[in-house]
Amino acid sequence: MDVYRYAEPVTARGLVFMDTPGYDPIAVTGQVAGGANVLCFTTGRGSAFGSKPVPSLKLSSNNMLWRRQEDDMDINCGNIVDGSETIPQAGERLYQMIIAMASGEKTKSELFGYGSMEFVPWINGAIV
Repeated sequence: MDVYRYAEPVTARGLVFMDTPGYDPIAVTGQVAGGANVLCFTTGRGSAFGSKPVPSLKLSSNNMLWRRQEDDMDINCGNIVDGSETIPQAGERLYQMIIAMASGEKTKSELFGYGSMEFVPWINGAIV
C-alpha cells in the first residue's frame, strides 16, 4: 500500500493513503489535486460538505444523524452499527451509488450547491 504526500499525483492502483491535515476541506483539496475524481465523505456530526471540482457522496455514520439530516446525506451507514445491515450489504449499496454518481447522477451536495467554499489548499501555519 502506497502513501502519498499532500496533493501528490496518485499513480498506484487500489487503496492508498495521502498525508493530509485533519481539516476536511484541506484534506479533500489535496485528494482532488492528487487525482481523485469522486469522493466518499464520512461524517458523524453532520458536516454539510461538498466539493465542486468533483462529486462527493456524504455517508452518515450513525442513525441519529441520518434521521436529523436525511435530506443532506447520501447514504446511511448507521444500519451496520444497529445490526440491520451487514458490511457487505452496505458496501454493495455504496458501490452502486458510486457507479451512479460517476455516471452523472447528482449527489445531495450537488443538488444543494455545496462546494464552492470547500476548495482550500494547505497553507502552513494557523488556519482561522
